[in-house]
Amino acid sequence: MTGATITASVCHAMKEQPNAAFDQPRAQGGEKSNGMDLGLRVLSYLISGVLVYGLLGWLGDHYLGTRFLLPIGIVAGAAFGVYVIIRRFGRIDDEVSAAGAKDRSNQATLTEHRHEAERGER
Repeated sequence: MTGATITASVCHAMKEQPNAAFDQPRAQGGEKSNGMDLGLRVLSYLISGVLVYGLLGWLGDHYLGTRFLLPIGIVAGAAFGVYVIIRRFGRIDDEVSAAGAKDRSNQATLTEHRHEAERGER
């Protein structure tokens, strides 16, 4: 293949799909990207906790002339990041738990009716 052939095929492919960017899920309001947004937010809390408290530990080591504050800061930052993640994202909303309980009770009622119907057929 020559360079001109490759360029021509790329130009042809670009002209075939001019609206390909519009088919991608949007970050705001798109349900497909909701899980990705949540995952990136959790990851950013964890990384920022390690970085912030690690930096504070490094500064403390630098100015106090010690060597133990950096590891303590990193571990404390990771622990604090996990705490914030659990505190923010680990809750079960009352509405969701109530809806789940209602679904389970409806499922149990349907199962009971199904068993009664099977007994009646025998």
